[in-house]
Amino acid sequence: MPMKLRYLLLLLLPMLAACDPIAQAPSSPPAVVGTRAVIQRHRQEIYAEITAVTGKLVTTEMYIHGEPVAEFSAYRGLYPVSGREPQYQYEADFDEAILEQLFPLAVGKEVSFSGNIKRLDRGTSYNFWSHVSVIGEKTLSLSSGDRKVFVVDIVTETSSSSRTKRKTQTVYFDPELSMVLKSVQHEDGYKDYWFVISVERPGEGTNRTAPPQPRSGTVII
Repeated sequence: MPMKLRYLLLLLLPMLAACDPIAQAPSSPPAVVGTRAVIQRHRQEIYAEITAVTGKLVTTEMYIHGEPVAEFSAYRGLYPVSGREPQYQYEADFDEAILEQLFPLAVGKEVSFSGNIKRLDRGTSYNFWSHVSVIGEKTLSLSSGDRKVFVVDIVTETSSSSRTKRKTQTVYFDPELSMVLKSVQHEDGYKDYWFVISVERPGEGTNRTAPPQPRSGTVII
């Protein structure tokens, strides 16, 4: 190969790698509205469904015995930025562009950021700091089939005038579904643990389970 051509190719290789679409996260999460999951938590089954994808936010609604119990929106399905439950509603205000540095996910990537959480149900707010790190890859076996996930550690500290609290959470995140399939959380000596039993996207399966139907007029808050 002529020396000039070889030199030109060496110059182009970094540019080609930077333009590789595989190395870039899609502009919108690949989450599909209508994707449904069955979650096991403390011997209780919770039904979850992705109901909206707005920009980079994935919104999921959750039901127990046909009643809506929670709704939350998460950045690319990974990091919650707002949510509501009975007598609890919040919004997190921070620079979401920092989270984008994690995508596409790869082991070793990590970010830290701070912001403010507004308790809309109380009219109060408090500051927080988070560190998110991708620590591994794993395959989870669900009844609906095996899923490849990234293991992500999320450490969050919140501070108010009275005290500072620290929460650690390890989530098993499926980037193809834009969905957390398992979560282990520790806070104030208490451990919260849940995992997805099965997941189904629209059009999959011949006997698609219908979502539980809430009673007429029932709302979360």
